[in-house]
Amino acid sequence: MKLRLNYFALAFGALLLSGCGGSGLAGGGDDVDPLTPEVEEEFVPTGPKPPEGAAVITTDDSNIYDVSGESVLLRGVNLQYGDSPATRLAGIAAIRDVSSNVVRLMLKQTTTSVQLAAALDEIVANDMVAILTLDDPDNIACNDNDDYMIDSATDLWLKDWVAVLAEGKYQSHLMINIANEWGPMNIFNANSIGYDAYIASYKIMIRRFRESGFKVPLVIDAPHCGRDYNAFLGGRGRELKAADPEQNLVLSAHAFGSRWNSRREITYAAEQLAKEKLPLVITEFGGSEVSGVGSIDHMELLQIAAGETALSIDLPWATPSDKAGYGYVFASPMDFSLGAGIQFDVYIPGQYQQDGKLTLQAFLFDNQGRYAGTTALTADTFEGDAWNQVVVSIDDANDLVNAVAGFDLANISRVGVELYANGKPVDVTGGIKLDNILVGIEAGGNSSAAYQATFDSTTEGWAIGFGAGDSSSVNQDNGHLTLLAPWDAENASSQIGYGGLPSNDPAIDISQPMTLSVEVFIPNEYADETGFNLQFFFNGESYTGFAGFGYRTLAAFNLGEWNTVTFEILDFEESAGYVSSDFPLDAPVQQVGIQVGGITSAKTEALRFDNFQIIPEEPAEVVTVYESNFEFDDGWGRSFGAGDDSSVNVADGVLQVLAPWGEEGSANNIAFAYRSAASLRPGVDFSQPMTVTMDVFIPESYDDESDFNLQYWFGANDYSGFAGIGYRNRDGLVLGAWQTITVTFSDIVAEAGFITDGFVLDRPPRQFGVMLSGINNAHDEPILIDNFVVERLGASLVPANIVLDIPFATQEQIDAFPLTYWDGEQWTESTLSGATMLDYSLNPFGWVAWSWIGSTEGEGETVGVLDLSTSEDTAELTTRGDEIVFGEKGIVETAQDANFQ
Repeated sequence: MKLRLNYFALAFGALLLSGCGGSGLAGGGDDVDPLTPEVEEEFVPTGPKPPEGAAVITTDDSNIYDVSGESVLLRGVNLQYGDSPATRLAGIAAIRDVSSNVVRLMLKQTTTSVQLAAALDEIVANDMVAILTLDDPDNIACNDNDDYMIDSATDLWLKDWVAVLAEGKYQSHLMINIANEWGPMNIFNANSIGYDAYIASYKIMIRRFRESGFKVPLVIDAPHCGRDYNAFLGGRGRELKAADPEQNLVLSAHAFGSRWNSRREITYAAEQLAKEKLPLVITEFGGSEVSGVGSIDHMELLQIAAGETALSIDLPWATPSDKAGYGYVFASPMDFSLGAGIQFDVYIPGQYQQDGKLTLQAFLFDNQGRYAGTTALTADTFEGDAWNQVVVSIDDANDLVNAVAGFDLANISRVGVELYANGKPVDVTGGIKLDNILVGIEAGGNSSAAYQATFDSTTEGWAIGFGAGDSSSVNQDNGHLTLLAPWDAENASSQIGYGGLPSNDPAIDISQPMTLSVEVFIPNEYADETGFNLQFFFNGESYTGFAGFGYRTLAAFNLGEWNTVTFEILDFEESAGYVSSDFPLDAPVQQVGIQVGGITSAKTEALRFDNFQIIPEEPAEVVTVYESNFEFDDGWGRSFGAGDDSSVNVADGVLQVLAPWGEEGSANNIAFAYRSAASLRPGVDFSQPMTVTMDVFIPESYDDESDFNLQYWFGANDYSGFAGIGYRNRDGLVLGAWQTITVTFSDIVAEAGFITDGFVLDRPPRQFGVMLSGINNAHDEPILIDNFVVERLGASLVPANIVLDIPFATQEQIDAFPLTYWDGEQWTESTLSGATMLDYSLNPFGWVAWSWIGSTEGEGETVGVLDLSTSEDTAELTTRGDEIVFGEKGIVETAQDANFQ
């Protein structure tokens, strides 16, 4: 064990050094500043230049501005003009007729200057923005030949077409999309160096356009057929911007395939791209009409592109001890005493995260104005400049912090979020955003109950089943079920119950876990009944048999008060205090009820019952946190051990691992991982059960490796911890065939084969992956990994009975979450009055639909399924066209005209 610990300490020392800015293996060109353009001498502009001072469309961060300075959200359609200029020219007016403010004009190498001028004149006449695009499907699209792209783009844009492009009348309309879908294939890894030539080539093209006098926005398509937005991440977008003296670039991506086929994928892409501080336009996208690689939900994309809103709180920090809380007031008090959950999303600007001191916590007030906090989270526990999900579980008063004496969880009047400077410098500022606040409570009208009786107006079919009493002993009074029987020493018990379970919908399944719950009021008159007892019971089919659960005595109750009695049945037979031998366990149950006993004398006050429930265990919610079939690189790489980055590669749809084992000085293991795990949403949550699974192929040539073993591993959020789980030695592995290895765990500390002391559990890991060990000889064949999946298991983190759901979509919802309290020496209510606003949680972005007519997607009779129109020169809209033009958040609803003077 010491040897393993020492090795992990050394390995993670190196990993920590690299993570904190150490040299590492990659990016060794420390003498090159990526934000400084390299000097190029071979290009000399020869054509005419646009008029000096001509007004152009401009950009800033996520916005595109027309020449009047107004922000313009691009909404329009692709026109494959270069395929047939004569017949497609009229399509420009038709696209304008459906309210588009932009047309993406696809130009071919065969497009002449005359044809280009004709199209631009038509665009100007229709008051539209023109995204001119060089479309070469054979040599540029889905291709990474940098010499060809640079030469071809230079010849066409800056020689053949430059006389037209430079005309002053076009400058206020122009955006130039340099090369459609050009760039490397199969990377999809924000950490890869495989984009270096791509970035360098575009720097050359940016420089050539600017040296030719063009100040218009230059649009850069993502590589891998426009889909791989990772090429812009990791500062590469900002690197391109730094190379542009006009600071006037737009990032372009094409939304097709698995990286764009869900709300989660689209939102994640837009959030990540926003960090590069450049506008985004989706210049092509697929649709639900087409299967396979082009399939996405185009209507969902339109919804997201319209922008998503949040509550922004930008406090005027004045001292290191400032504190403010914002919250929602319930119309009537809510009962949190049986359990509650609070969930919300929070966006922490990077400056807070880097300082680390600011704290955030959920708080409650009861109906008497008493305060209770929850565990405070410091800013350094969040990912900066990103959305993070916070979940607060309240099982009982032990989960509260700094609760005022007498605080009543059963009567909660307000819930909210507190921000506290906690020693933070006053110059660390910025708007903190909250979104999607969700509050759920247990019981008390639990919507997940399979059976529930509230006794609001009747006994709801409850009656004496056995023992003392008759039909007159059970009644409804004041919203409660009452029981008052003629008890004495000889007749000291009674059973009351509901016998209609066979017709209950949903059916009561005693083979599955469930919870029984009831509220009970026992008058003080029963205080001398020392033998008093109470339990739940079931009778089987046709009232056959008896099973009792949750037996408790008088000492378990507070007399003269309401008591909530619950009992969890995990296994019907094993959980029961008693099950009669004739109970039919394989048949539907007939009756459920309550048995009271040990009442030996007559009483004048009835026992009272309310809110009886049978609550099935909620089925485990399976949340897919991460999955990869290694169609692309996907961000995997070597973390430590033998080899270098070249030891882990994606090829032929699998992850291939081959390190220089057996070489002198080489380790006999390798740990490789997905290295962006901390940014996953939803993320890995060590408080919930998880399943990790993969397919692995170990060649037969590894048969002589008797010490061979593998395990899954997690790298801690602070870069310093290791947790290995699911260890398998040589005997548990199959050679020469694919094998699926699955590990499910609920407590990583207890179940890990090895875990470093202090492993960070309350934050998602930085990486997760696989460790191969005990390989002592050199090998020619790689070990293959495929279908790697991480799933989070368990019930919803917030109870199903939702009592508050605020998506902060309107100003009214912002106003419903006002300032509740503050503590700041220099603050007043008026100084804080402007601290909140309705802001974007995800900025709107532009889109241009594919395509007006002439798309090639689909097969047989479905070819052209992504067309918006069946006519080249009029708006004869297809179903897709009708949805994109007239549907919710479509062109008609969201497009605004641009200004050109």
